[in-house]
Amino acid sequence: MTSQSTVVFDMIGTCFSLEKPKQRLMELGAPAEALSLWFAQTLRDAFALSHAGGYQPLKQILEAELPRTIKLLGLKADNKQLAEVIATFSELELQTGALATFQSFKAAGWRIVALTNGSAESTRQLLAQGRALEYFSELFSCDQIQKTKPHPDVYLQLPRNSEGDTWMIAAHAWDIMGAIGMGWKTAFLTYEEQDYLDAYPQPDVIANNLLEAANKILV
Repeated sequence: MTSQSTVVFDMIGTCFSLEKPKQRLMELGAPAEALSLWFAQTLRDAFALSHAGGYQPLKQILEAELPRTIKLLGLKADNKQLAEVIATFSELELQTGALATFQSFKAAGWRIVALTNGSAESTRQLLAQGRALEYFSELFSCDQIQKTKPHPDVYLQLPRNSEGDTWMIAAHAWDIMGAIGMGWKTAFLTYEEQDYLDAYPQPDVIANNLLEAANKILV
């Protein structure tokens, strides 16, 4: 690899764990799978709105989706409890090994970029809280172009890198699929969805966590 290679990280669920909102939902009596249901429905409806030509920031879709998810699960929660669940998204913690992963790419001379469906401001705050902001040269949000990943225009925010490879690391198969469509190399992390989707073009690397992905890329 050349020193001009770029690694692009998805943020929510990839670099940042969703354990805090999961635990808060469980405190309301929800099953462990409730977080996955809520997040999947949020992404579905965010994608649908974007595909139809509209747009709302991810946080607003999360807020709108949560009461429906709670009702679907047969639970009850008041506005204060719902707000407390939403608030956990400002407290997300880095996945185990994330800092070591960023340090490895920086030491190898790579350009490190964040590409998120979340807001730029909230992502910057989370990276700062995790003492990881210094590793990122750029941060791109879907809010900037009013379209969600995996729309091609989101990935096109990154200037084309003609001197080295561009890699996408994500824990979501749909994000990997979008990056493959851009001609990027990709690494899929299994800790969110377990298995990659066979119906999609296959990633270059499949890894159990961030550090394993970095080790396979930085060979």
